[in-house]
Amino acid sequence: MTTQVMAAGQPALATIHHRRNVAKLTPAQLADLRKAFAKTMELNDERGFWYFAGWHGEPFGWCEHHTDLFLPWHRAYLHYFELALQHQVPGVTLPWWDWTTTDQIPPAYAEAEAKGEDNPLFGSVVKVYRSSQEQQAPPRTPGAAAQTHPPHVPPLPYASQWQHAMKATSFAVFQKRIEEIHDNVHVWVGGIMRDIEWAAYDPLFFAHHVMVDRAWRLWQHRHPGALPHHELLDVPLRPNGMTVRQTLNVRRLGYEYAGTAAHVAGNA
Repeated sequence: MTTQVMAAGQPALATIHHRRNVAKLTPAQLADLRKAFAKTMELNDERGFWYFAGWHGEPFGWCEHHTDLFLPWHRAYLHYFELALQHQVPGVTLPWWDWTTTDQIPPAYAEAEAKGEDNPLFGSVVKVYRSSQEQQAPPRTPGAAAQTHPPHVPPLPYASQWQHAMKATSFAVFQKRIEEIHDNVHVWVGGIMRDIEWAAYDPLFFAHHVMVDRAWRLWQHRHPGALPHHELLDVPLRPNGMTVRQTLNVRRLGYEYAGTAAHVAGNA
C-alpha cells in the first residue's frame, strides 16, 4: 500500500510507501519482493544486489558499527537499496522480521524454493561485486552459533531487550541498546550473518535491519526532540553523502512503517 500526502513546499502529492511485517505480507506482496530481489541479483552494476551488499563489507566496507553513525548510516543504506528494488518492481518495500515475537527465521527467507523455483531470499550464493568470486554461502545455524559465542547470546525472541531499549531517553543510549540487540541477532542467525564482511550478502540481513530501523522510528515517535549529537547532524554518510540530518524524517525518504501512526493524511 502507498499513501499520497502533500509534500511540504511542493504543489504535487508525494508518495509514501509502507514497510510491513514479513509475516503479514500477502502472497502478491511476497511474490513482488522475491521478484525484485531476483531481478537485482541478475545485475552486476550499480543497480544490483551484489553492489549494495558490497557497501556493507566486501569489497567497499563503508558500514558504521559501534560508532555514533550506526543508525543513520544503516537507514540511508536501506533507503538506497529499497530504491534499487523499486526500480525493478515499482512499489515494493523492504519488510521487517519481528524477532521480538518469534524464535524462528521467517519462512519467506528459510525456504530454499518458492513455487518450484529457487527462492532469492534464501541466500545461498555470494557474488562479490565486479569480480569472478562466487561461492556457496554457509547455511544459517539459528541458535547454534550463539551457544559458542562469548559472551553467551540469549535465544530469541527479544521482547524484553526491545522494551529496555525503548525506555532510553537519549539517542546515544537508545542506539547503544538497540545495537546490542542487533549484534545478538546476527550471531543467533549464524552463517554469513555472523561476519560483518559478508552479512549483507544474506537477504535476511535486510529484514533484520529494517526491524532495527523500525525500532528507531518508533523510538523517535516517542521522543521527537531526541536527536543525535548536534555535531553529527551535518556529517555526510558514505558513499552518497546523505547527511545524518537527512535521515531523521523517514517520510521525507518516502516511506513509513505500517501501524506506526494511527492516521496519515491523504488517500490510502
